[in-house]
Amino acid sequence: MELKDKVIVITGSANGFGKALACLLVSEGSHVIISDNDTASLEIASKEIFTDYFVADVTLAKEVSELGEYAIKKYGVIDIWINNAGVQIAPSLIENIDITKLRRLYEVNFFGYFYGCQTALFYMKKQSHGVIININSTAGLEGKPEIAAYSASKFAVKGLTESIRKEVKDSKIKIYGVFPGGMQTDLYKEKIPDEFKEYLDVAVVAGKVVKNLKSKNPNIDLIIKRKK
Repeated sequence: MELKDKVIVITGSANGFGKALACLLVSEGSHVIISDNDTASLEIASKEIFTDYFVADVTLAKEVSELGEYAIKKYGVIDIWINNAGVQIAPSLIENIDITKLRRLYEVNFFGYFYGCQTALFYMKKQSHGVIININSTAGLEGKPEIAAYSASKFAVKGLTESIRKEVKDSKIKIYGVFPGGMQTDLYKEKIPDEFKEYLDVAVVAGKVVKNLKSKNPNIDLIIKRKK
């Protein structure tokens, strides 16, 4: 896919991987709308990478819908929608997981993606084309001890991705999944993993995602593992 002049929406992109991906896409000539619920960081990121922005909380369906409306009103099309906003909670045995934190995790990691897919598909079906990319995790491919909540939310996104993919299989709308094996972001606010320094650099992952998008035959499920 040629990325020049493509209109791209990225959620959770005021910092970390989302910001790195936005920066790279801007360098490709894309019209990128970064979005986040952190207004201050979003404004700073917008100035740094010279891109458009829209404040939205992905846990609120109305605000995600308004993000889509903004993109359409300003650019007339949404070529690519990237669901990226995510949270993590400190590793814990399942019986010790705080239920309030668990609900928040699902509101962001699953419902945020669900609302994003709903909004993107609403417009993409009208325009008869588009790409949705769900940034997942290798935790969505294999259960791991002490991250049951996070892993389950990512398995849910994998199911969402595969189901929608089958719904639109006869159209020109594509649904991609990206599964990085842990990135060096501020996702781990409650507890930084011991092997954090071995995690993937966000710029490296962003480069692989863009390279895959630009290829003639992109992987619909891009798995990016850490080197052992």
